[in-house]
Amino acid sequence: MTRAKDTPPATPADKEEGRAREAKGSVKEAIGKIIGDAVVEEHGNRERKAGARQAASKHPTEPDDAG
Repeated sequence: MTRAKDTPPATPADKEEGRAREAKGSVKEAIGKIIGDAVVEEHGNRERKAGARQAASKHPTEPDDAG
């Protein structure tokens, strides 16, 4: 994904949202493992990774619409 140079830096709220998204993905991944649903587990894994990237980045991360 290419970003414009004038993209504003991520705010603390963006980073907080990223941490929440990472936690939500982690929970969803664990639920998928518990119930044995690989699709739920994989979606949680993608969400967790996207949240981690968002929390660590200087720029906001676009939502992961896949899944």
